[in-house]
Amino acid sequence: MFEKTNNIRIKSILSVVPKNKQILNKKNASEKLMRVARVIGVESSFKTDSKSTVDLFLEASKEIIKKNKINKKKINILICVTQTPDYLMPSCSNIIHQKLELDEKCICFDINLGCSGYVYGLYVLMSLMNSSLYINNGILLAGDTISKVIKKNDSSNNLLFGDAVSATYLVKKKSNSLFLLGSGNSGFDKLMIKESGFKRSDKKNSNPEFYMDGKEVFSFAVGNVPKMINTLTKNKVSKKIDYYILHQANKMMLDKILDISKVNLKKRLFSIKEYGNTSSASIPLTISKNLKINNKSKICLLAGFGAGFSYASCIVDLSKTKIFSILKK
Repeated sequence: MFEKTNNIRIKSILSVVPKNKQILNKKNASEKLMRVARVIGVESSFKTDSKSTVDLFLEASKEIIKKNKINKKKINILICVTQTPDYLMPSCSNIIHQKLELDEKCICFDINLGCSGYVYGLYVLMSLMNSSLYINNGILLAGDTISKVIKKNDSSNNLLFGDAVSATYLVKKKSNSLFLLGSGNSGFDKLMIKESGFKRSDKKNSNPEFYMDGKEVFSFAVGNVPKMINTLTKNKVSKKIDYYILHQANKMMLDKILDISKVNLKKRLFSIKEYGNTSSASIPLTISKNLKINNKSKICLLAGFGAGFSYASCIVDLSKTKIFSILKK
């Protein structure tokens, strides 16, 4: 599905990671783990300990409000994108709304999406702001604490996945964005958090557990994401793209997708080496890492793909976006 939004600008982006940094110990790591590390391209990541997704969302919200000098009462909408919420009920957004003491008329809801979630969140928020006379300021929070559902003996996924969240502040200003979104016809069961809802197995006291069929996920991404990128860049309203920022699934997958898409090496941005796969926070985290020090034009193609075998991409103009340094909280 193609969609275009007008007159909604991404004013600022801020990313937050936990303070606890885990570094791959190359001297003591097994040969198998080192092979995995070379394929996925991860050497370190940040893991939360006692802090939850909402805790990190609150840190990001407070910082972006403070740095933009936003009047909290003028925030009209708050959307949270996560698949590791503190509770199934109430939503993360309602908790944050109350803790920040936002206006009672502020719209709040969550979106249950992972790797494609940041782009979906931008689309939903921009669409609502674009169609409303009253929604002028909005905040999108996206991220996960995925490490909490990965078993300790799952060395490969413990290496691959990191925890992070992001806050994106949007305002009504002249700017155009183009979106292409969709979902695969199969594969929902290839990437999931088992035992995490009300549909449980016969096990007693079962805990949420991360599961990924790596080969199927790789096949889905390599088979579909280049097509999505090609379709989006051929559209007449697309502009010259300065950077391609993909969900940081793993380095080998990203290289394969970008090679098929014939993307110039200088236009590829990454964060996976230092931060790992951070789910819906990976795109804004990559922006924070790479574009903070770059003041050149920033017409960017963003592409997310993964859980549910959903996919989403967009072309956005970040040339007037304030990008803050990554914070450790």
